[in-house]
Amino acid sequence: MQSDVPVGDLGSGSDYTVFLQHLGVPSTDVSSSGDYGVYHSVFDNFAWFKKFGDPDFRYEQEMARIYGLEVLRMSSADVLPYDYENYGKEILVYLDAAKSKSKERFGDKTPDFSAALEGARHLQEVGAKMLQKQRKMPAAPDRMNAKLREAERGLLIPEGLPNRPWFHHAVYAPGQYTGYAAVVIPGVNEAIDRGDLRRTEQQIAALAAALNRAVLVLEQYR
Repeated sequence: MQSDVPVGDLGSGSDYTVFLQHLGVPSTDVSSSGDYGVYHSVFDNFAWFKKFGDPDFRYEQEMARIYGLEVLRMSSADVLPYDYENYGKEILVYLDAAKSKSKERFGDKTPDFSAALEGARHLQEVGAKMLQKQRKMPAAPDRMNAKLREAERGLLIPEGLPNRPWFHHAVYAPGQYTGYAAVVIPGVNEAIDRGDLRRTEQQIAALAAALNRAVLVLEQYR
């Protein structure tokens, strides 16, 4: 049985980093995986690639087709296919996990997550209403597309994340100690990991404010 293509979280290590995590531009990354072993070595050259990596260039053609279809889909869409209902659902999952981790870390001093949870639920609800409007093909799609793009920028924290102000996104960032790997709702999760109760409370508030900004953008579309 064929399953859905797995979708992960964007961390760092590629060109999308500045667009998503600094500027709040919706981004995507497509890749394949498998045995490699020569990453960033002097042997990582065309001769190795032609002999061992992909002698018939089948994977190169496959990735070119995938990218090509994605570009065609995005460029020919009258309305951007952004799904803020699903985005809100995903953030609720992140928050539930963070809340459980917080209880283990802080016990009866666990901070109040209700503002962030309410913001994520509101994003889910407003996103569902927006999806209905997206499917009806609005008379002025440019105005709708502008709001769909702007909502992502609403998820930026103006002052940036603690100890690394260049990273502004409230939902996705590479972890401070994970290399390229992503950490979700990074301000909250990393504050919990540090055992810093006050910072956890501050980051929950910052996340809630970011979610409310994104919600407000979508609500402004009429």
